[in-house]
Amino acid sequence: MLAPGAYDALSARLVEQAGFDVVYMTGFGTTAGLLGRPDVGLLGGAEMAAHAGRLADAVDLPLIADADTGYGNPLNVIRTVRDYERAGVAALHLEDQVMPKRCGHLAASRWCPPRRWLPRCGPPSTPGPTRTCW
Repeated sequence: MLAPGAYDALSARLVEQAGFDVVYMTGFGTTAGLLGRPDVGLLGGAEMAAHAGRLADAVDLPLIADADTGYGNPLNVIRTVRDYERAGVAALHLEDQVMPKRCGHLAASRWCPPRRWLPRCGPPSTPGPTRTCW
């Protein structure tokens, strides 16, 4: 499925008007659009969920949203998922990055090795908490 990135409500509407089936809220685009800075974890979960809500309200398409690393430990991830659900997000993705995170598009991004998250969360096919490192 092709999911063009949107960084604000207007770009989400343009994705919809172009005839796509889904909109993707980009974390890098959101951070750049709101702060003029790179995606290095400057926006928190509440800010991202609120922004996702604005995009979801602007279109009639499902919205997939960047949820960074879940914004903390597994309890924070539960809150993040609930906040994104309330905002109208249809799906989200979580990143397996070592904190402090950096956008995966930037040099020096560091990813959690599976041996760090598998013992805590099980394999990716297992329902449950995120694979975020803490």
